Amino acid sequence: MTVPDKYVTLSNGLLKDSQKEANGLRTDHWVMDKRHSTYLFFMGVGEYAIVKDKWRNIPVDYYIEKEYEPYAKQIYGNTPEMIEFFSKKLGYDYPWAKYAQISGRDYVSGAMENTTATLHGSDILQKPGQLIDENTWEDTIAHELFHQWFGDLVTAESWSNLTVNESFANYSEYLWNEYKYGKDQADYHQMKDVNNYIHNPADFKKDLVRFDYDSREDVFDLVTYQKGGGILHMLRNYLGDDAFFAGLNDYLKTNEYQNGEAHQLRLSLEKVSGRDLNWFFNQWYFGSGNPKLKYSYTFEPVKKQIAVTIEQTQEQPFQFPLAIDVYDNGKPKRYNVWVNAEAKSTFNFDVSKNADLVNINADGILVADISDTKTPEQNLMQFAGSKEFKSRYNALNGIKDQVGKNPAATKLLAAALKDPYFRTKIKALQLMDLSNAEQFKALGSDVEKLTNDPKTLVQAAAISALAKTKDKKYLPIFEKGVNAVSNAVKGSFRKCNCRYRSFESKCFG
Repeated sequence: MTVPDKYVTLSNGLLKDSQKEANGLRTDHWVMDKRHSTYLFFMGVGEYAIVKDKWRNIPVDYYIEKEYEPYAKQIYGNTPEMIEFFSKKLGYDYPWAKYAQISGRDYVSGAMENTTATLHGSDILQKPGQLIDENTWEDTIAHELFHQWFGDLVTAESWSNLTVNESFANYSEYLWNEYKYGKDQADYHQMKDVNNYIHNPADFKKDLVRFDYDSREDVFDLVTYQKGGGILHMLRNYLGDDAFFAGLNDYLKTNEYQNGEAHQLRLSLEKVSGRDLNWFFNQWYFGSGNPKLKYSYTFEPVKKQIAVTIEQTQEQPFQFPLAIDVYDNGKPKRYNVWVNAEAKSTFNFDVSKNADLVNINADGILVADISDTKTPEQNLMQFAGSKEFKSRYNALNGIKDQVGKNPAATKLLAAALKDPYFRTKIKALQLMDLSNAEQFKALGSDVEKLTNDPKTLVQAAAISALAKTKDKKYLPIFEKGVNAVSNAVKGSFRKCNCRYRSFESKCFG
């Protein structure tokens, strides 16, 4: 690559030679000595700072616009830990001679996993005010890195089988969040992803592996990415971690530096687990849609049993494992059942009296659209009794129309403010209305404490919740936000301060 000498270059593989030329030019010679797909070829040129890092003895470089050089390690710095985590999780060490990341302006996509040289869009460029709240690009950094195995080491044989690239990269975001930040964070991230697919009816009829697309861009969608990641999560939980990750290792080793497709993935997982997975792949990979579920239950006092009926309302019934929590005297008992590919399935469970509550898909693993109506009291019980994030969050979301109307809804909000996961606190803060005197009496002091929460996003949500009171005593809390590093806190301050100044001049002169 011959370029003006002031520029740096980046390409696949290693920089083997750099020679000065006449007229202020320089020729860089990059060498890629392992097989990889042609669409993963990359050349980058620009005025970048190069911030050097490493994983084991392998160079890890961050090509970054010079204005953002001081923040490169905050943006990219988890990359070596990600490489180590993925290498161990897959039982297959990072396969290339280096890993570099670079960003580009006006890029047509979010990012691209060029072999050894990932290109990110400019949204990756963040400053401390953003980064203290959340590195919003960290999931993408994990996603593109995981492609170095799923996509680059083994590449989809055609766009029809893009799932063996993109569904895995999507699911790597879950794996990284689970490892680094805990299961609640991973479940929240995947819940958003799967809900985006569920609430997009146009994608319901698309097979995950499809051969009838009009343009290759058609397969880069919510089915290939978000639904595909949810499908891998189901597969992992069905097989168990040992078999699932050993199967991925076999798939990589069997097909390394070649192309792969969904059937080869199936064969590797079957080889390791000893299970027939045709039923799973036929409905989730080579079929479309997902279960749409309604459920009901009746109590038989003589037998002291409840009969739970699961109804599938979509055209083609699925078969799947399902976790059901039955609440008896306020306490949940977990039942794992198998739902057959039938319109209706009924299961009987022993109880001491009529169940207080039945929670289906209690572990949140099944990719399904579930019609669910619970009372605020039942949602409160579900929130208190569930270990899984998705069940707690669904319970919290279930009271959104009852806030201010039912004491149980207020109690649920109070419990959510003490939840260990920060997104749950934020959701509760967004749902409440502290201009309501009863809500303020029950929740106000806890919300005040959250203005000093370790998470700046929680601080910002707490400030916004307190602003609804229009109480002048909170002005000092809001006004100190003007000096905050956090963009979220500053943003809440500005909104609240404008609201208060307007209110103060109107009401107090």
